[in-house]
Amino acid sequence: MPKYQATLLIELKEGILDPQGRAVEGVLKDLGHPVDSVRVGKVLEVVFPAETLLEAEEKAKAMGNFLANPVMEVFTLEALKELP
Repeated sequence: MPKYQATLLIELKEGILDPQGRAVEGVLKDLGHPVDSVRVGKVLEVVFPAETLLEAEEKAKAMGNFLANPVMEVFTLEALKELP
């Protein structure tokens, strides 16, 4: 069965406070990097079997829905590729 790699990006929803992002923003500014804002999220790379690309996409989206807290996070399927 073919294997696929999905890259999932999980971010906080707009309006949710991001203390880790604020800390990173402060450090970057202290180091002389003029940034407007920083948001911290999670990137997950998941390898799994699937029969077709369509099935792999469906599985990846199901994983993203499961892994993201729907109250405060959103997920994006950033990339999906078949592995050799």
